[in-house]
Amino acid sequence: MTNKNIISFLFFIFLSSIIRAEIITFDSHIDIPFDFMENSKHDPGDNSDMQVDIPKMQKGGMDAGFFVVYVPQGPLNEAGFKNAKKLAEKKFKAIVNMTRSYSSKITLALSPKDIYRAKENNLLSAAIGIENGYTIGEDISLLDYYYSLGARYMTLAHIGHNQISDSSIPSKRLNNSEKMHNGISSFGRKVIKRMNNIGMMVDISHISEEAAFEAIQLSRSPVIASHSCAKSIADHPRNLSDDLILALASKGGVIQVVAFPNYVKVDNSRFFSIMELGKEVAKIYGDRNFIPSMHAIKDEYTEGIKEINKRYPLPSVDDLIDHIDYIVELVGIDYVGISSDFGGGGILEGWIDASQTNFVTERLRKRGYSENDIKKIWGENILRVWREVEDISNLN
Repeated sequence: MTNKNIISFLFFIFLSSIIRAEIITFDSHIDIPFDFMENSKHDPGDNSDMQVDIPKMQKGGMDAGFFVVYVPQGPLNEAGFKNAKKLAEKKFKAIVNMTRSYSSKITLALSPKDIYRAKENNLLSAAIGIENGYTIGEDISLLDYYYSLGARYMTLAHIGHNQISDSSIPSKRLNNSEKMHNGISSFGRKVIKRMNNIGMMVDISHISEEAAFEAIQLSRSPVIASHSCAKSIADHPRNLSDDLILALASKGGVIQVVAFPNYVKVDNSRFFSIMELGKEVAKIYGDRNFIPSMHAIKDEYTEGIKEINKRYPLPSVDDLIDHIDYIVELVGIDYVGISSDFGGGGILEGWIDASQTNFVTERLRKRGYSENDIKKIWGENILRVWREVEDISNLN
C-alpha cells in the first residue's frame, strides 16, 4: 500500500467516525413501479404520487434506501425466466438512471462506504436489492451480472415457490402445493454459496420457515430479513418466529421490521378488502392478477385504499415500535432495523411516506431509546451486516 493509499484509508476511517456520530436513516426496502423514471408521475426528482421520491426523502430525513428490483413470481420455465430477467433489467436501468439524472441530490451506493460518503456530502443514497430470486432463472452466472448492475441483496423467493426456495405463502394462482423443496432446493444451495462468494446479502423475508433456517445454516455470512416483523406480536406467515429470530441473530444477521400494516397488526377484514380491491383494479386495466408496482399507483386503487383506511384504521408507528421492543428484548439492540415497504403496500398512521420519516425517529426517542440505539436501529445494524458480508466475500 502506497503512502497515498494509507492517507486515503486513514482519512476514510476518520470521516466514518464523524459520520457515525450522526443517525443515518436507511430504509432497507423501497418498491418502485415498472414505469419508474419513464412516466412523469413517477419521476423521483419531483414531488410525485409515489411514497418515496427525492423531495420526500429530503423533507423527512430519509438518508438512504434499498430501491428494490421486484419481479412477480411466474412459471418456472424458460419463457418465464426470460421475462423475469427482462423486467429486472428494466428496473435496474431505472434506478441507475435516477442516480445519474439527479446526481447532485442522490448517488448510487455499492458499499457501506458510499453511504457514509454521501452523508458527508449531503447527498441521498440509493442502494439496490432484488426481491425474488426468480430473476436469475436457472443461470447462476446472473448473480454476478446483477451484482455488476448494483444488486447487494437478494430475497430468495416471493409469494409462490420458485427454483431456489419454498415460499412462506404458496401461490394459489400458480397452483402451488404447501411445499416444493422442503426448504432450499439443490440449486438454491449453490445460489447461497455464490452470493456469499460475491458479497451479496442473502435475504430470508418471504421464504418458508424451514427454508429460512436452512439458509441461515448454509450461509457463511450473516443473513438479513429485509422486511419482516415478529410473529409473536403479529401471527402472520410472513413474520419471523422467535426461534428464527434467535437463529438469525446467532449468525450476526438483522431483521428489518417493516411498516406493512398486516404484518404489524393482523387485521384480516382489512386485508381481504385490499385483496378484493386489487383484483378489481387489475381487471379494470385488463390484467388477470394484481401487481403492486403496476396497479397500486392507479387512481382507482389509491382512492379505494383511502376508503378502506376509513373503515379499518391503520396500525401506528408505535405499533411498529412494539415489534422493535420485542426483538430487542429477545436478542438485543444489534439485530433489528427498519424498512418501509413503501410502494409495495407499506403505510402506517404517522408514516404514510418518506416525508414523515423523522416522526419514526421521534417515536423511538419517546419510547426511551438512546441516540446510540437509534443509530443502530436506523442504519448501523444493516450497514454492519453489509460490511461483514463484503469482508467474508473478500476472503474468497
